Amino acid sequence: MKINTKLRYGLRMLLALAEEPDKVRSTAELGEAMRVSPKYLRKLAGPMEKAGLIDSVQGIYGGYRLQMSPDRISIQMLFSAFSEKIRLSHCVNGDTCPLFDACYARPLWDYLVDLIECRFASITLTDIIQRTFDRSLSPENVQPARRM
Repeated sequence: MKINTKLRYGLRMLLALAEEPDKVRSTAELGEAMRVSPKYLRKLAGPMEKAGLIDSVQGIYGGYRLQMSPDRISIQMLFSAFSEKIRLSHCVNGDTCPLFDACYARPLWDYLVDLIECRFASITLTDIIQRTFDRSLSPENVQPARRM
């Protein structure tokens, strides 16, 4: 699974806005801080605004701000804003596979996608900024499987 540029920069934009949730920030200001083209940020803003994550403010002092508190915006909401799905394998999302109904591995891929989506739904912008998301599944806490 690879997180695309829209999601990476969309998350960075949301996090930059979450630092001062009530402040309106222009794409020029955000672009300079993020080292991303303001034009690209405006392109990203459309789907995030449509999804209710951010508001646009028109005028000379216009720009963007979060539409809700950062503790209510989850990573899964960002994925939904861009209509992105987590794909671990082509067969998970219903792509054509002659073994789709008989595959023994597909339930594992389905389970892992559900697990990731559940985790993404529980991690908010505030969690990321404060680094308070649950790390119980981090690599240093997972014991390697014993080989038989």
